[in-house]
This record gives sequence, C-alpha cells and structure tokens, in this order.
Amino acid sequence: MSTFTLAIILSIFVAIMAIDGWSELGFSSPLVFGVFAGLVIGNINLGFQVGAVCTLMNLGFYNFGGATTPNYNIGAILGVVAADKTGDYNVGLLVATALSLLVMQLNILGRTVNTFFLHRAENALRSNDIKSFERYHIMGLIPWMLADAIPVFIGVMFSGYLTVISDFAASAEWFSHGLQIVGGALPAIGFALLLSYMDLKKYWPFMVIGYALFSFANVPVLGLAILGTAFGYMYVTMRKDGAKNG
Repeated sequence: MSTFTLAIILSIFVAIMAIDGWSELGFSSPLVFGVFAGLVIGNINLGFQVGAVCTLMNLGFYNFGGATTPNYNIGAILGVVAADKTGDYNVGLLVATALSLLVMQLNILGRTVNTFFLHRAENALRSNDIKSFERYHIMGLIPWMLADAIPVFIGVMFSGYLTVISDFAASAEWFSHGLQIVGGALPAIGFALLLSYMDLKKYWPFMVIGYALFSFANVPVLGLAILGTAFGYMYVTMRKDGAKNG
C-alpha cells in the first residue's frame, strides 16, 4: 500500500470517528485507533501494543468543563505508523506522545472555528428557520473532523522521514536506552493520573491488594481490571444491602 493511500484511509477513519466522539456509542479510544491503524498497515499486534500504551497514558484525562486534553487517539494512529516505518516500537511511543500534545492545540482551533456555525445556528433558531438550524448544526462537525484528519494526513505523508530518528537511535546507544526508559515510564503516567482522582485515603486497601497481586502473584493488568470490577460490584452491593438493613 502506498503512503498516499494509507494517509487517505486513516484520515477518513479519524474524520468518521470524530463524529463518534460526540455520540453515545463510545468507540472512540486510543486502543481502537491503534488497532485500526495496525490492521491497515498489516501489523495488528503492533496496533494493540501502541494503542494499549496510549490508552494507559490517557487514563485520568477527561475534558471536564470543555477542557482540552492530549489527543491520544491521533497519537496512537501516528505512533503505530511511526513504529512500523522505523521498525522501533519506542520511537512509535515517542512520536505518539509528542503528537498527542501537538494535536491538542489543533483541537482548540477546531473549537474556535466551530463557533462560526454555532452563531449561525442560533440566528436561524431565533428566526424559526429549523432547516437552516439543522444544517448549521451538522456543519459544526466539519472543524472537528478537519482538526483530526489534517494532522493524520500530513503525519502519514511525512512518516518516511522518521527513519532518521530510528537510524540515530541505532547508532547512539544513550539515545536508544533513553527511548526504552521513556517507553517503559509512559504507562505509569496514566496510572498516576488515574490514582490522583481516587480517594486513596478511603480506598487504600484496594490499591494495596492490587499492588500485591501484581508484584508478588504476577497477575497481569487485564486480570487486575477484572478483579477490580468484581471488588467494585461487591462493595456497592454490600453498601446497598447495609443501607436497607440499617
């Protein structure tokens, strides 16, 4: 597959997923973006790897009150492409992290441009022009779609130049070692952000149980997630039963 065709396919995908981001379907996530990119380039395992790490880094981020957060969805796609082009998984993670922060600024631009259609829709509603209101409402999606599609298209088209980073990493041991450290530390950032939102003073026993299972029983992250779901359900159920009996 040519680079241009790859850029077109991934750009169309992120444009469609920009619509899903404002729906109730909930398919929009770094893991989905990464897996799709891996499927397109023919390395779905790489898509799972990069997408999973980007998902971990994304934990704890949410745009409360319209706040702008790093766009790890786009980062996951470009990280998979970078890792495939360079043959270096750590370079892919580095690109994913850096571009997630860069694309965040384009998200702000998309929101700003969106106000043009918003004001037109408000004026149409004041005039009771429902058809124009609906049209401007739908057109308001265009800035969001372009804010994701344009950087993906440009990033994929210029992804061939990333081999320079890979060659440098191979020749400079200190740089390659640094990438490995960064690649290993990035998932921990996501967990740390998530823990910052939790009331650890009250629920610290659950954190200790999870740490013990991971460190001493070698339970994988997926296993911890399943156990956490079970513990959460038991805790909520016991509280409800206690309130009824009390």
